[in-house]
Amino acid sequence: MPVRVIPFDLHFEIIFLENYSKLEPSERKAVDKAIRFLSTNPRHPSLNVHKAKNVKGKYAEGGNDVFIGYASRDLRFTFEYGPEPGMISLRNCGHHEPGEREV
Repeated sequence: MPVRVIPFDLHFEIIFLENYSKLEPSERKAVDKAIRFLSTNPRHPSLNVHKAKNVKGKYAEGGNDVFIGYASRDLRFTFEYGPEPGMISLRNCGHHEPGEREV
C-alpha cells in the first residue's frame, strides 16, 4: 500500500515574491514545478538541494540553515525550514550569477 506524503506548508518571503514577479512566464513555470517538488519531497533529485555557505536563516526550526535548490540550470531559489514545524519558507529566487558558478 503506497504511503501518502503530507506536503509542507509554504511561506513566501516578500523578496521571493518580488523577484518571482520579474521572471518570464516560462521561468515562473519552472520555479512553480520545482516548488511543487519541494513541498512534497525536499530531497527530490532534480532540485539538487544543498546548504548555502555563510548564510544564516531566520528560523530556528531548521537549525538556522538556508538551502539552495535548482528550478533549472540557470534558475535558483533559496529556502529554509520554518517558521513553524511542517513549513518551508521560500526566501528568494532568480538567475544564478555567472561569477558564482563553480568551475
